[in-house]
Amino acid sequence: MKFFRLLPLAMLPITAYAGPAAEPDVSLLAERALDLGGLLDDLTNSIGAIKDLLSPESLDNINTVVTGLAVVLEEPTANQTKGLITTASDLLGSDTATKLLDQLPELLDSVGGLVTPALVNNVTDLLGNAHDLLTPQFVSNTKGLINDVAPLVSAISQVISALLSSILG
Repeated sequence: MKFFRLLPLAMLPITAYAGPAAEPDVSLLAERALDLGGLLDDLTNSIGAIKDLLSPESLDNINTVVTGLAVVLEEPTANQTKGLITTASDLLGSDTATKLLDQLPELLDSVGGLVTPALVNNVTDLLGNAHDLLTPQFVSNTKGLINDVAPLVSAISQVISALLSSILG
């Protein structure tokens, strides 16, 4: 019984040498050599990309992304995000949202008359002026002024309260 199991292994060397030897195909070797050249070019390009990926700036960016993801995926934030998505899904799938979406074209038509090019220009000018006005120095000065005036306002409030109390009894 073991003889028949081992017979194919014993016949293997005989059958391997029994066939004619294959002649090497020169065109196949040349094609493989050309493929090696392309492979080396691809490898060189890949190494350049890996070098850019491993630059200090890229590694810092990757570290920032991974650290940020770790914070987002921590326990309370992950559950809060799931809850938020579930709530948003429930709201968007509700009858109220469907009714609102059905009314949206009428609402946009009524609001469309309010949004004119003149309004857009005015809002743009207003935002530009606010940007020019709200410099860090102006904000700091305003905070300082409010902090300086706060005790005075408190004192005036107490005086007014006392006057009203004495007048109204």
